[in-house]
Amino acid sequence: MSFDIPQYFEPQIEKYAQALHISHDEAVIRLIQTGLSATLPPVSPRDILGAFSSADQSATMDEAIDIAMKDRQVRNS
Repeated sequence: MSFDIPQYFEPQIEKYAQALHISHDEAVIRLIQTGLSATLPPVSPRDILGAFSSADQSATMDEAIDIAMKDRQVRNS
């Protein structure tokens, strides 16, 4: 993987990497993850699974998730 990072960000990335004792690439990845988690709405497993399924598969997956969630509630009570 490669990153095309504007030069004016490099000093801040280096300071961040040094402060955490991580590589430059790891610093960039963590900064990207932090930025994405701060700007994207939370995604549930149901949303992720439904995105790759047909309507029938999505309904079946919804049922399976509901059953698993109810089972977990029963075990935790």
